[in-house]
Amino acid sequence: MIKHLQNEDGITLIELLATLAILSIIGSLLYGVLLNGIDYSKKSKATVSLQQEMNIIITNINKVHESYGSYNIVVNRNPDASKIQLLVKDSTGTVIRTIELSNTDYEYSLFDYHGTTEVPFLNTTSVNTSEPLYLKIIIKDKKNPSQTYEVKTIISRL
Repeated sequence: MIKHLQNEDGITLIELLATLAILSIIGSLLYGVLLNGIDYSKKSKATVSLQQEMNIIITNINKVHESYGSYNIVVNRNPDASKIQLLVKDSTGTVIRTIELSNTDYEYSLFDYHGTTEVPFLNTTSVNTSEPLYLKIIIKDKKNPSQTYEVKTIISRL
Protein backbone atom coordinates (compact mmCIF):
# COMPACT_ATOMS: atom_id res chain seq x y z
CA MET A 1 0.00 0.00 0.00
CA ILE A 2 2.90 2.37 0.62
CA LYS A 3 4.11 1.74 -2.92
CA HIS A 4 0.72 2.68 -4.26
CA LEU A 5 0.70 6.10 -2.53
CA GLN A 6 4.16 7.02 -3.78
CA ASN A 7 3.30 6.29 -7.39
CA GLU A 8 0.57 8.89 -7.97
CA ASP A 9 0.57 10.62 -11.41
CA GLY A 10 -1.14 13.93 -10.47
CA ILE A 11 0.06 17.54 -10.78
CA THR A 12 1.81 19.03 -7.80
CA LEU A 13 0.98 22.46 -6.43
CA ILE A 14 4.41 23.79 -7.48
CA GLU A 15 3.89 22.64 -11.08
CA LEU A 16 0.48 24.31 -11.13
CA LEU A 17 1.89 27.60 -9.75
CA ALA A 18 4.78 27.57 -12.24
CA THR A 19 2.33 27.05 -15.12
CA LEU A 20 0.11 29.91 -13.93
CA ALA A 21 3.13 32.20 -13.58
CA ILE A 22 4.30 31.45 -17.12
CA LEU A 23 0.79 31.92 -18.55
CA SER A 24 0.35 35.24 -16.73
CA ILE A 25 3.67 36.54 -18.11
CA ILE A 26 2.72 35.50 -21.65
CA GLY A 27 -0.75 37.03 -21.21
CA SER A 28 0.61 40.37 -19.98
CA LEU A 29 3.06 40.53 -22.91
CA LEU A 30 0.29 39.84 -25.41
CA TYR A 31 -1.94 42.44 -23.76
CA GLY A 32 0.85 45.05 -24.06
CA VAL A 33 1.36 44.24 -27.74
CA LEU A 34 -2.38 44.50 -28.36
CA LEU A 35 -2.62 47.90 -26.65
CA ASN A 36 0.38 49.23 -28.60
CA GLY A 37 -1.20 47.99 -31.83
CA ILE A 38 -4.48 49.74 -31.07
CA ASP A 39 -2.65 52.97 -30.15
CA TYR A 40 -0.58 52.85 -33.35
CA SER A 41 -3.73 52.21 -35.38
CA LYS A 42 -5.43 55.31 -33.90
CA LYS A 43 -2.40 57.50 -34.62
CA SER A 44 -2.16 56.17 -38.17
CA LYS A 45 -5.86 56.80 -38.76
CA ALA A 46 -5.51 60.40 -37.50
CA THR A 47 -2.51 61.02 -39.79
CA VAL A 48 -4.36 59.63 -42.81
CA SER A 49 -7.37 61.85 -42.01
CA LEU A 50 -5.11 64.93 -41.88
CA GLN A 51 -3.52 63.96 -45.19
CA GLN A 52 -6.91 63.50 -46.83
CA GLU A 53 -8.09 66.86 -45.52
CA MET A 54 -4.95 68.50 -46.93
CA ASN A 55 -5.49 66.81 -50.31
CA ILE A 56 -9.05 68.15 -50.47
CA ILE A 57 -7.91 71.70 -49.69
CA ILE A 58 -4.99 71.73 -52.13
CA THR A 59 -7.09 70.14 -54.90
CA ASN A 60 -9.88 72.71 -54.52
CA ILE A 61 -7.49 75.65 -54.43
CA ASN A 62 -5.69 74.28 -57.49
CA LYS A 63 -8.95 73.85 -59.44
CA VAL A 64 -10.06 77.40 -58.65
CA HIS A 65 -6.60 78.81 -59.42
CA GLU A 66 -6.55 77.13 -62.85
CA SER A 67 -10.18 77.93 -63.72
CA TYR A 68 -10.73 81.56 -62.73
CA GLY A 69 -8.95 84.90 -63.05
CA SER A 70 -9.07 85.91 -59.40
CA TYR A 71 -10.44 84.75 -56.10
CA ASN A 72 -10.19 85.44 -52.39
CA ILE A 73 -9.06 83.07 -49.68
CA VAL A 74 -11.05 83.95 -46.55
CA VAL A 75 -10.19 82.68 -43.08
CA ASN A 76 -11.96 83.68 -39.88
CA ARG A 77 -8.60 84.13 -38.14
CA ASN A 78 -5.04 83.15 -38.87
CA PRO A 79 -3.27 81.16 -37.52
CA ASP A 80 -5.60 78.51 -36.07
CA ALA A 81 -8.55 79.31 -38.31
CA SER A 82 -11.62 77.13 -38.04
CA LYS A 83 -13.09 78.25 -41.36
CA ILE A 84 -11.60 78.56 -44.86
CA GLN A 85 -13.57 79.75 -47.88
CA LEU A 86 -12.71 80.45 -51.49
CA LEU A 87 -14.69 83.32 -52.99
CA VAL A 88 -14.51 83.18 -56.79
CA LYS A 89 -14.97 86.51 -58.59
CA ASP A 90 -15.88 87.41 -62.14
CA SER A 91 -14.18 90.15 -64.16
CA THR A 92 -16.25 92.86 -62.43
CA GLY A 93 -15.24 91.66 -58.94
CA THR A 94 -18.63 90.14 -58.11
CA VAL A 95 -18.53 86.90 -56.13
CA ILE A 96 -19.97 84.16 -58.34
CA ARG A 97 -19.09 81.09 -56.30
CA THR A 98 -18.29 80.28 -52.67
CA ILE A 99 -16.41 77.10 -51.78
CA GLU A 100 -16.22 75.97 -48.16
CA LEU A 101 -12.97 74.09 -47.43
CA SER A 102 -12.95 73.73 -43.67
CA ASN A 103 -13.87 70.88 -41.37
CA THR A 104 -14.98 71.50 -37.78
CA ASP A 105 -12.53 68.86 -36.47
CA TYR A 106 -9.43 70.80 -37.58
CA GLU A 107 -7.68 74.16 -37.23
CA TYR A 108 -5.86 75.70 -40.18
CA SER A 109 -2.93 78.06 -40.55
CA LEU A 110 -2.13 79.58 -43.95
CA PHE A 111 1.10 81.35 -44.85
CA ASP A 112 2.67 82.99 -47.87
CA TYR A 113 6.25 81.70 -47.92
CA HIS A 114 7.34 83.58 -51.05
CA GLY A 115 10.62 85.25 -50.19
CA THR A 116 12.71 84.69 -47.10
CA THR A 117 9.99 84.74 -44.45
CA GLU A 118 6.60 83.17 -43.91
CA VAL A 119 3.83 85.75 -43.74
CA PRO A 120 0.43 84.70 -42.36
CA PHE A 121 -2.45 85.24 -44.74
CA LEU A 122 -4.79 88.09 -43.90
CA ASN A 123 -8.40 87.30 -43.06
CA THR A 124 -9.15 88.00 -46.72
CA THR A 125 -6.34 87.43 -49.19
CA SER A 126 -6.86 88.32 -52.85
CA VAL A 127 -5.21 85.98 -55.32
CA ASN A 128 -4.46 86.89 -58.90
CA THR A 129 -4.11 83.67 -60.88
CA SER A 130 -1.66 85.16 -63.37
CA GLU A 131 1.01 84.78 -60.67
CA PRO A 132 1.93 81.64 -58.73
CA LEU A 133 0.54 81.21 -55.23
CA TYR A 134 3.20 80.27 -52.67
CA LEU A 135 1.22 78.50 -50.00
CA LYS A 136 2.07 76.81 -46.72
CA ILE A 137 -0.82 75.14 -44.90
CA ILE A 138 -0.70 73.61 -41.44
CA ILE A 139 -3.62 71.49 -40.27
CA LYS A 140 -4.00 70.65 -36.58
CA ASP A 141 -6.45 68.14 -35.11
CA LYS A 142 -8.57 69.88 -32.44
CA LYS A 143 -9.06 66.66 -30.44
CA ASN A 144 -5.36 65.86 -30.44
CA PRO A 145 -3.28 69.06 -30.95
CA SER A 146 -0.03 67.09 -31.24
CA GLN A 147 -1.33 65.66 -34.55
CA THR A 148 -0.42 68.17 -37.26
CA TYR A 149 0.23 68.00 -40.98
CA GLU A 150 2.10 70.62 -43.00
CA VAL A 151 2.46 71.20 -46.74
CA LYS A 152 4.39 73.81 -48.69
CA THR A 153 3.36 74.10 -52.31
CA ILE A 154 3.35 76.43 -55.28
CA ILE A 155 0.10 76.62 -57.19
CA SER A 156 0.36 78.10 -60.66
CA ARG A 157 -1.63 78.24 -63.80
CA LEU A 158 -0.50 76.07 -66.67
